[in-house]
Amino acid sequence: MSQPIKIDSEGNITLNLNLFVILKVLIILALAIGARFLPIPGLTEASKICLMIFVAAAGLWITEAIPPFATAIMVIVTSTYWLGQPGGPLGFDPGGYQIFLNPVASPVLVLFFGGFILAIAATKHGFDVRLAAAFIKPFGTHPSRVLLGIILTTGVFSMFMSNTATTAMMIAILTPLLKHFEGRGPFKKAMVLAVPFAANIGGIGTIIGTPPNAVAASVLAGMGHQISFIDWMIIGVPLVAVLLVILWLLLIAVFKPKKEEFDILFPKPIEVTWDLAMVVVTFCVTVLLWLTEPLHGMRAAVVALLPIGVFTMFGIIDKHDLKKIDWDVLVLVAGGMTLGVAMKSSGLSQVLVNELSFLSIPAFALMLVAILISILLSNFMSHTSASNMLVPIAASLAFVDPRISTIIVAFSCSLAMSLPISTPPNAIAFATNTITTRELAKYGTITSVIGIAALMFMSWILMSVWG
Repeated sequence: MSQPIKIDSEGNITLNLNLFVILKVLIILALAIGARFLPIPGLTEASKICLMIFVAAAGLWITEAIPPFATAIMVIVTSTYWLGQPGGPLGFDPGGYQIFLNPVASPVLVLFFGGFILAIAATKHGFDVRLAAAFIKPFGTHPSRVLLGIILTTGVFSMFMSNTATTAMMIAILTPLLKHFEGRGPFKKAMVLAVPFAANIGGIGTIIGTPPNAVAASVLAGMGHQISFIDWMIIGVPLVAVLLVILWLLLIAVFKPKKEEFDILFPKPIEVTWDLAMVVVTFCVTVLLWLTEPLHGMRAAVVALLPIGVFTMFGIIDKHDLKKIDWDVLVLVAGGMTLGVAMKSSGLSQVLVNELSFLSIPAFALMLVAILISILLSNFMSHTSASNMLVPIAASLAFVDPRISTIIVAFSCSLAMSLPISTPPNAIAFATNTITTRELAKYGTITSVIGIAALMFMSWILMSVWG
C-alpha cells in the first residue's frame, strides 16, 4: 500500500506525493474532527478529545495510509499533549501525563521483548532447526503423519517465537520436500497451507505468541486482572490443540495424501558451540520459569529479563541482532495500550458501550458479534491494529466478565487468515507460488469458521466458570 512517507534501510526519508493517499488522510482527519462534535449523551470534554483520537487512529490503521506504528506513535503523542497536560480536561497534576507514557515500558512489552530475544538467539545459533527436527522426526515418513508433525511443530514454535519467524523457518525446511511432490498430486498444497494456519493458531497459546495477546493482557492488567503466563496457557493451549487437530483432519480430508513414504531432509546440523549451549540452557530455564510462575512468584516479565541479560552480557546477541527485533510491533502494541488507557481514563469506552445498546443483546450473542467483527476487521488490517481498537471496548462490557470478552477478542484477531494480506505467515506461504489466493481464501475461511465455533464453546465454558 502506498504511503506518503518512506524510510529506506539507510534511513533516508523520501516523500511519495500520492494524491489518493493524501486524500485518505485528509478525509480521516476530517471525520475525526467531526466526531468531536457528535451529540452523544454523556460525552465530556475529555471523552470528546479521546473520540477524535480513536476515530483518527481507527481510520489510519484500517487504511494504512501511514505506517501502523506511526499511527501508534500519533496516539501516544496526542493523548499525552491533549489529555495529559496539567489542569487539562482530565484535571491532572503536573505528573499525570505519565499514564499515557507508562505503556512504553509496560511489563507486557518487556515480556514480548524477551520473547523476541529468545527467538533471535535460537535462530542465530541453529537451535530452532535442531528443535524442529526433534519435533518432526518422531512422526515417521507417512505423508499424513508428517503433516501432523509439521502442524504441531509449527503450532508449538509459534507459542514462543513470532508467527512470521516460525513460518519462514518451517517453509525453508519444507522447500526441498515440496520438490518431491512435483507432479504427484496436490498434497504439497496441504503442507504449505498447514504452516501459516498452524502458526496463526499456535500464537494463541501464550501471552508472547502474538501481539493481540499482549494487548489483551495489558488491558486486563490495567483493570486489576493479572493473568500469569501459565494462566494464559491453561486457557489458550487446549484451544490451540483442538484447532490444530481439526486443521490436520481438514487438510487430510481435502487433499487425501497417498501412502507413499518419504523423509524430510533437514539442513545439516550446526556444530555444538558454547553459544549454542548457552542458548539451549537459557531457553529451557526461561520457559520452565514461565510455566512454574505459581511456585516461585516471579512475574513473566521479570523472567523475560533473564535471556535479555544473559544473551547481551555474553555476546550471544550483539547490536546487529538487536536491529532484527520487530520494534514497530512493540511500538504498535504500546500505542494500543495508550489508546486503551485514554479511553478508560476519559470515560469514552463506557460511553460507547452504553450508546451501542449492547445491554439489549444476550451475553452469548454479544460474544458472537464481537468474534465476527474481530475476525472481519483482522482479515483486512494488522491483527495488532485490530486488537488495539477492539480490546479496550470489549473490556468495557460490564455485563460480561472483562477477562472473557478481552481474551476472546484477542483470540479472534489471530484466527483471521483468509487473505494473503491478513497476516505475514499467509503472505510468506503465498509467496511460494504453491497456493492460489482462492485456495487460501477458501481454506482460511473454513478454518476461521471452525475457530468461531470453538471460541463460542470456550465463551460458554468461561461464562460458566467466571460468570
